[in-house]
Amino acid sequence: VSVGSVIVTKLDGHAKGGGALSAVAATQSPILFLGSGEHFDDLTPFYAPSFVQQLLGLGGGIMEGYMREMEDLRDNKSQKEMMQKMKKGEFTLRDMYSQFQKTMQMGGMGKMMSGMAGNAMPEYLMPNSEDSTRRLKTFLYIMDSMTNAELDGKVDMHTTK
Repeated sequence: VSVGSVIVTKLDGHAKGGGALSAVAATQSPILFLGSGEHFDDLTPFYAPSFVQQLLGLGGGIMEGYMREMEDLRDNKSQKEMMQKMKKGEFTLRDMYSQFQKTMQMGGMGKMMSGMAGNAMPEYLMPNSEDSTRRLKTFLYIMDSMTNAELDGKVDMHTTK
C-alpha cells in the first residue's frame, strides 16, 4: 500500500512523537498535519523545527503554532482600531467580548499557557484548561445577556438602585 502523506493525531506525548517519526521514516511520506486534541481546530500544519522543539520539551514549537493562529485570526484594521481605543481609554465590554471569542477560537487560556511555558513549568502552576475555558464561557454568557448600550459603555453600571 502506497502512503502519500501522514496526519498525526492526538500527539500529546514523547512516545507518540517518536512513533510518528518512525512511521514517516518507514513509509518515506511527509507529515502534513499534527493534531493535539479531539477537534478539527486542533489540527495544525506540520513544521519540522517546531515539532522537534516540542518533542524536546522546549515549548517554542507550540508557541510558533499559536503565533500562526493569531496571525490568521488577526484583522489588522480592527486590531489597530482596538489599540487606538485602548490608548484613549475607550475599551468596551464589546471589545473584551471580541477578545474572549478569539481566545476561545485558539483553544482557551490553558492551551495557550501550556504552549508558552513548554514542558518546563511544573504542572501545579499550569492553569486548569477546563476551568479557564468554563470561566471564559461564563463571561461570554453574561455579556450575551447585556444590552447594546451596556456592551458599548453607554450605561453607567456603577449606579446603585
